[in-house]
Amino acid sequence: MVCSKCGAKLKEGCVYCSQCGQEAQIVSEINILEDDLLREIMDDRESQGSGHRGGPEKEEEGQPEKYDRKNEGQEGKKTRALRRRLLILVAVLAAAVAVALGLFAYRQNHSQEHLLSRAQEAYGQKDYEDALNYADRILALNGENVEAMLLKGQVWLDRKEYEDAEAQFLEVLSLDPSCAEAYRGLLVLYDARGQKAEIRELMDGVEDEEILALFEDYVVPEPEIQVESGSFSEYFTVEISAPEKGLEIYYTLDGTTPDEDSTLYEEPVEISDQGTTVLTAVCRDKDGEYSEPVRAEYTVELDVPDAPTASPDGGQFSMPAAVTVTVPEGTTVYYTWDGSEPDRNSARYSGAIQIPEGNNILSLVAIDGNGMKSSVRKYNYIYYPESTDTGSGQTDPVSG
Repeated sequence: MVCSKCGAKLKEGCVYCSQCGQEAQIVSEINILEDDLLREIMDDRESQGSGHRGGPEKEEEGQPEKYDRKNEGQEGKKTRALRRRLLILVAVLAAAVAVALGLFAYRQNHSQEHLLSRAQEAYGQKDYEDALNYADRILALNGENVEAMLLKGQVWLDRKEYEDAEAQFLEVLSLDPSCAEAYRGLLVLYDARGQKAEIRELMDGVEDEEILALFEDYVVPEPEIQVESGSFSEYFTVEISAPEKGLEIYYTLDGTTPDEDSTLYEEPVEISDQGTTVLTAVCRDKDGEYSEPVRAEYTVELDVPDAPTASPDGGQFSMPAAVTVTVPEGTTVYYTWDGSEPDRNSARYSGAIQIPEGNNILSLVAIDGNGMKSSVRKYNYIYYPESTDTGSGQTDPVSG
């Protein structure tokens, strides 16, 4: 055969020209033979026609008969030569067709697509050995053929050869990190072996929603914490919910991962400490399997309430008098008359306070709903009725 593009002779068995790289055209050499043969036939006919037109006419009696026998012998030879050439042409054509068919069959039987089809057919018939053989032949042609690697992994998975299957699926993911079939194979494998930790590890870092959906049947869903992480100026409560029925929720407030010994969620969680609190929660199913933990970090910095003020703010009195207190918004005011520091156990201010007789110190404190205390304010009130002699030791009133 010769190249249809550059005319170079093709080596036997080659499917591409070694000179120009053109794919071999089986019919190129045959076309050349046909052109040569047709050209010779046309030349012969033209020469025969010119011989008849320009040949001698009957010059003598008996001459035409001799002339015809001679021409007849020449025509016979040419006819036989033509037949031989036609036979050669047919033989060459048949050989070329045979070569073409053989080349097509060879390429077809050795293509990756054909081998993959045979491998899948063998796998469908549970002929695992043939399926592996075909897959190996594909990988010999292309060592990164993902479909052949997946088929081998599936065969090993069906045969419960888990280590080989795991290695094969992981190799696929190293070539194609978004291959859903490889993830599906590993999930079936890990689930069959009860490797829950490996399933969670496999899920780490997966962001593709379609691939994450594959894990839904293999992992316990995470709980949802209703309040996001942040800073707050007051105490508050947090609700936690499970995405499915039949799941228990356990939580901790110190950042540790909860388990069955942690607090079982039954009502909203109170965040009632200043500083940082780390709420961590998990779901637990009826088989004792836990979800991945979810966390929220809350920083509480409470505002100190303003201190209450009294009116009048101290002084000497000879007639009965009362003290009114300005209460800061959101607080409750507590007081004492003996100079001690008031707290929630002290008297609660609810209206004007009568000044007791004598030299007294009124102490006031405001406490808000978060338990935050204001600074303590102190006021000195001296009350002696006019008929009472206070003596030379009377002290001056003071206010705080």
